[in-house]
Amino acid sequence: MKKILISALISILSVSTSFAYVGDAYVTPNTWARHINSNGVTASSGGLDFGDSGTLKIGTTTRASLRFSSDTDGSIYEYLRLRLTGAKAANGEINMNVNIRGAYDNVPRLNEYSIWRDGLYTSRKANRFDWRIYQANIELNKLIPLTDIDLGRMYLTTFDNYKIDGLNINIEPLDLLKMNIYYGLPVSNYSNLKTQIVGASFEVPVDKTGTKVRAEYSYFMHQDGGDLNTHVLRGRLDQALSFDILNATIYAETAMIGKAVIYEVGFDSNIDKSKTGLSAYISGQVLKNNTDINPYVSMYEEMFSSTEYIMGGFQITQGITDYVMLGLGYEGRFNFSTAYGDRDYHRVFGNIDLVGLIHHNNFLSLIVDYYNIAQYGRLNGSQKVLGGFRMTQVFSDKIESWVGVNVQNFQYRNNPVRLPGINGDWGFWGQHKNNQNTTLAYIGAQYRITDRCVLQLDYTFEYADLFKARSLQPDVHTVEMWVNFIW
Repeated sequence: MKKILISALISILSVSTSFAYVGDAYVTPNTWARHINSNGVTASSGGLDFGDSGTLKIGTTTRASLRFSSDTDGSIYEYLRLRLTGAKAANGEINMNVNIRGAYDNVPRLNEYSIWRDGLYTSRKANRFDWRIYQANIELNKLIPLTDIDLGRMYLTTFDNYKIDGLNINIEPLDLLKMNIYYGLPVSNYSNLKTQIVGASFEVPVDKTGTKVRAEYSYFMHQDGGDLNTHVLRGRLDQALSFDILNATIYAETAMIGKAVIYEVGFDSNIDKSKTGLSAYISGQVLKNNTDINPYVSMYEEMFSSTEYIMGGFQITQGITDYVMLGLGYEGRFNFSTAYGDRDYHRVFGNIDLVGLIHHNNFLSLIVDYYNIAQYGRLNGSQKVLGGFRMTQVFSDKIESWVGVNVQNFQYRNNPVRLPGINGDWGFWGQHKNNQNTTLAYIGAQYRITDRCVLQLDYTFEYADLFKARSLQPDVHTVEMWVNFIW
């Protein structure tokens, strides 16, 4: 029997990921959140071969969604993905990426609540097609020696994967040095940010010692200037440790964002012979951020209050035979200066994963969370036990199904998203509701008709205390069908 591969990731959403089977081979189960990314989307690995003109990979997805709530919302989304790779030119090659989405939504959700709940699919216009360009860039690789140039709308290969319309130049003058220089306009799917970004990064990987050093500086320039012109400086050190029975990574990261300084140090290890995994981290914010920062940085960093805090946690996983894995973890946060809505808390969480025990091609994970959230002002403290489960069943290489129930407390790892208030002001009205629950239940299946066509059907039930308390969102039932074509 092959060993079960164990991955322990410590974060506020921490649950250990094991592997299910297809035949005798291990495969990672589909994304657990709601199985949004069908295997049909991610499997476009073949492509059409045109020799020196490159390989063209094409994928299309049609997604029809019907949402039942206080009103009925029907929407259709069409996704198109193109990637041309390996087109020969001079001494290098040219690659091209296109990823666009068209959406028709009879009830578009474009308010502060929908961005939390359904921002990924929100359409701007009612009863009209709304186009969104996720990516459209051309890569000129090694046409200039040691240099790759990207032009267009792209995701930068930096710490935060900023998405910009602009230029990125990657230079590798030495085996132990990689440099990036970039400039452009940050992209928001919801508003005109009136912002420019310029920056540079470098990476020094030393494979023999397992050491990697990275640093990055970005300057966000807002047309209104002042404090909205924001400096972002990041640095990170990763050190891999490898012994006969132990594989581990130690990391340290710090960042200066505007007038705030944040940091994190952590440890992740796997002891092979005992099937034991251990992860731990400490992070914090040590300076107040008393002024506004650029809205694009706000969107991606989620630093919106003046809190000074320290938090940390650990998780240990233990494999029992080849079929059972146990996980247990703790996380807590202490605020030195309490801002509205930010409260100290303790969280204990655990999981039991059964891999191939119920059935050779079955994966089942049972999850439990205990929260103890401190009192603040007139807001009572909260102690809650939350739980859920998730299961996938692979019937064959063509058919797979999944089911799950997830009850989550509002997650505290980052401060809540600050969104425009009802009166147009920047408000924090939702932060005091952080001890509310969200219940999500889902069931779905996918069927691979051919190697180039995959069908997927999902049903989801959603109940959110935060919106229910304000009569904003009754129970929500959503039925979705996906048709994926890949070449």
